[in-house]
Amino acid sequence: MFRQYFLTGLAAGILSGLAAFFYSRIYTASIAVNFTQQVSPPAIFSACLFAGMLITLLYYTMYVCYKKAQDIPAGILLVLFTFAGMTIPFMTDLPLDAAQPELFPGLVVPMQLFPTLAWFAVKPFFNN
Repeated sequence: MFRQYFLTGLAAGILSGLAAFFYSRIYTASIAVNFTQQVSPPAIFSACLFAGMLITLLYYTMYVCYKKAQDIPAGILLVLFTFAGMTIPFMTDLPLDAAQPELFPGLVVPMQLFPTLAWFAVKPFFNN
């Protein structure tokens, strides 16, 4: 069963990494401010893969604890962790060396949603 969750997390991590990469390119091109010093494309992709693996551990732990009824508690925890993660960019210092540092949260806050959305999108493909 862990293999199924691992493959789901890997697929979600890759999908969310690609979505975050393309979002960063579109956002950077549309506002003409470059934040690659703060969040580089490899860092974005690896963070999404890491988030996919964390979601895998969360869902597998809930599976071990609750067996077939793990979707509700795991989904609630995942949404709570995602919303808590969205506050992190607001607690950090803005990159003052960029042209418009106030636009930095607009780049990274939506990226917090991509691993969760990707997990919910690919999970039906890996269910038995």
